[in-house]
Amino acid sequence: MKNRFPIVLFPILLALSLFLFDKLFFLPVIVENTYSWKKIERKFYELKEDLFEVMLEESKKNPGKQIGLILGSSRSGEFDSEMVEEFFPNTNSFNFAAPFGPPSFQAYWLERVLATNLPLRYVLIEVDPLLFSKSAIDYSLNGSYDNLYVLEHLDFFRTKTNDPWTTHTKGFSIDEAEVYFLKKLFALYKYPLDPTAIKANNKLIEIGFLPGMSNGYTGKEHKRAYVERIKMVNRVKFGALPNEIKFANMDLFLERDAEAMYNQYLRGSSLSPTQIFFFKKMLHLLEGKDIPVIVYFPAVSEPLRRRMKTDGLLDRFNAEVRKEVEVVSHTPNSKFIVIDPNEDANWKCKDFVDSLHLSGACFPNLLPILFPKSIR
Repeated sequence: MKNRFPIVLFPILLALSLFLFDKLFFLPVIVENTYSWKKIERKFYELKEDLFEVMLEESKKNPGKQIGLILGSSRSGEFDSEMVEEFFPNTNSFNFAAPFGPPSFQAYWLERVLATNLPLRYVLIEVDPLLFSKSAIDYSLNGSYDNLYVLEHLDFFRTKTNDPWTTHTKGFSIDEAEVYFLKKLFALYKYPLDPTAIKANNKLIEIGFLPGMSNGYTGKEHKRAYVERIKMVNRVKFGALPNEIKFANMDLFLERDAEAMYNQYLRGSSLSPTQIFFFKKMLHLLEGKDIPVIVYFPAVSEPLRRRMKTDGLLDRFNAEVRKEVEVVSHTPNSKFIVIDPNEDANWKCKDFVDSLHLSGACFPNLLPILFPKSIR
């Protein structure tokens, strides 16, 4: 027995050693060198925790100011507190938008903010088929929720149906939860090793269209500086990242980009029951709260809008969203409004950087449409 005992223990010790070795790849210095510097999206998600702390600190320093809450994707990242204060005076607006920020991520932060009992002046919720697609959750599964939140909203017995709007669900699917916890537990699952990324992270970045010319920064140094910029923006702009790109791209590029976006996220797949559940949850969380809630269809380029109308996808989506908003609007002390600038005659500036993102020069035209007097 004594000779066999170590043999029995060997697989357990090996598994434990590999598990502990994997944890080394969570160390920031290793992540910085092994994970591509170009992949910045998850930092926007992770640093919402930093923004939340800024919001609590600002509320203590300025208890007389109300709070505005902006939830959505990078298309809502432009809206900063100074811009919005023209429409909601004496209000600090905190922008929790993130790249492809789906309703599940929006609902998570809405619940966190509501739990603080801070005085909410308004809530902006961005919705469109892309954010409700099955792929939209990918970024946020990298650790943007807390474990208890995922477990509390875990759907063990989801029944698959042809219509995601009528699917009965309680939150995250088993597959989504599995990905979330695997990325929490295993560094090499969250940050897979990529030899080309290691080389690129430590290589000087070339400037624009000038091969061989560099600004003197390696990829990882550039990413480090960008992360610091996000932290600074959290404190100065309360999470907003002003769009500094003011030009309009060519129609041919927008057509191709719209086709690529549709093929990647929407072609051949129905919307996600998970995201529909969390959207409805947000509406019910704000139902009867006497808080103005703006449900916002983001402005998108005409080629993408036309593509999303394929097979009635966009029309069905818009109708279902309006129907859900209409249901909660009947509750006393509910203040919901649906805004779609794509169908508003006052939206004149329609210059797009790509098929999703409006030129920074057009936001002054968009804001009065987004925050009408009827909701203030």
